[in-house]
Amino acid sequence: MSEPLDSRQLQAFVTLAKTGSYTETARQLFVTHSAISHSMRALETNAGCRLLSKMGKTVALTEAGEALLQHARQVLEEMRQARLTLEGLNKWGCHRLRLGAEAALEPLFLGAALIQFHQEFPRLLLGVEWLGGAEARTLLETNRADLVLAEKSYADDRFDFLPLFSEVSQFVVGPGHPWAGRTQIPREELGRQPCLLPRLCPPQRRRLEEYLGKDGVVLNPLVELDSVTLVKDFLRQSPSMAVLPAWVVRAETRSGELTAFALGRRPPVQTWGCLHWRGRPLNHGEATFLLRCRERLAAAGLSPAAD
Repeated sequence: MSEPLDSRQLQAFVTLAKTGSYTETARQLFVTHSAISHSMRALETNAGCRLLSKMGKTVALTEAGEALLQHARQVLEEMRQARLTLEGLNKWGCHRLRLGAEAALEPLFLGAALIQFHQEFPRLLLGVEWLGGAEARTLLETNRADLVLAEKSYADDRFDFLPLFSEVSQFVVGPGHPWAGRTQIPREELGRQPCLLPRLCPPQRRRLEEYLGKDGVVLNPLVELDSVTLVKDFLRQSPSMAVLPAWVVRAETRSGELTAFALGRRPPVQTWGCLHWRGRPLNHGEATFLLRCRERLAAAGLSPAAD
């Protein structure tokens, strides 16, 4: 296999082709005349053919030299672009941020955090893919996301989880439901109520079913939706029940538009945070984005989760 051509020799070759003079080439590259001569002899030896010919006091390219010149210019331009890319990475910490996220997080804090982050990193390519019931790890495993914002679901040694906030889920009904305005609900009727659920990944669904099953409660889910906004719209217009995280309906329950009830005594605490590959430290952009998320969560009145 032929060895790759030396980039410094190519730079000298391209400059010599432009100037036609060893002396001028040496001046522009801040080296000696003999250094250029030695470099060109080494380049011809490596290429296996003559690249240059003397025409009086000037240097001209052979046919092989003309052919090499086109490639050499492309190679040097690619190397220049590579350096610019690396310089950009050194400056910004990254050149893109691909996020996976639960769609319900967008109105809570994610939308505002993304806007602020984009203002700080306007040259960074930003993408968001909603989970829609898919497991958070799937987006990392398929290299579709760098960070995933979701509920902590299970331990996996391949990933690190950075907690952001914690709360519990609740039973929620709308103004047209017979339970609206009550302080307690008849638990024996839970299994007979039409139930709306945001689309859950299998581990989340399993935990909910196991917790309610301890009290003999089996839900009757009739509708599963990717959008919690749509779940709340259903509640407002139908006598249905839903199971939603408390933060999703905080504003509506405070205003009395929706009524919420505890899942039971000592309901499981759910923690939402950031999942990423273990052993890969967060770059500057990713760390800054998570900081903006925490700031927005604090502004929304949600207490940070313990590490």
